[in-house]
Amino acid sequence: MKVRDIMSREVIRVDIHTPIMAALDIMKENKIKRLPVTKNGKFTGLVTRAMIRDASPSAATSLSIYELNYLISKMTVADIMVKDPVTVSPDLPVEEAIWLGRQRGIGAFPVMENNELVGIITASDITAVVSKALGLDDKDSKRITVDSSGKRFGYLKQLIDVLDAHGVPLLSILSVPKSKNGDWHLILRVKAKDAAATAEDLKEKGFNVIEVT
Repeated sequence: MKVRDIMSREVIRVDIHTPIMAALDIMKENKIKRLPVTKNGKFTGLVTRAMIRDASPSAATSLSIYELNYLISKMTVADIMVKDPVTVSPDLPVEEAIWLGRQRGIGAFPVMENNELVGIITASDITAVVSKALGLDDKDSKRITVDSSGKRFGYLKQLIDVLDAHGVPLLSILSVPKSKNGDWHLILRVKAKDAAATAEDLKEKGFNVIEVT
């Protein structure tokens, strides 16, 4: 899956001369946390709610309320925005965008193609698609956790055979390392109102089922 498959294409943006409080009102009205900033129609920066909050004068300042209001009214997004923020290509795999976000501590990426802003992808977009991919959105899904320590080839096929015998569809399977020694847990998300019988059959076949939720 690529960034273009889940990015928001209709991006609300503001001009570089937009007052910061006007930008904040736009974000509140549209229930978003960030706005791309343009100059002469070209993407040039990014402003967030947190930036506006941090730029607002502290209550401990010696300025009067009138001076504070005047100061804030003169500030534009150009004064506080991140210039040339990290961007991604629409063809970047989603997992690489996740890795990049973790490495840089970034919660959203403007998406650029041919020097044009074509979308934006946020942590919420990624969370939504990961949730769906893992089958978490299915109200009838259950999770079976299997300790796979020491297991080798053929193990997964045997497990799938048990699910097939019970007519239980596999929504997702996730391998989670539990140590540095090559041991891992398999987390199965299956479509079943009750996975107890399937779990018991797995145990009878020699699988170390440690949890069913």
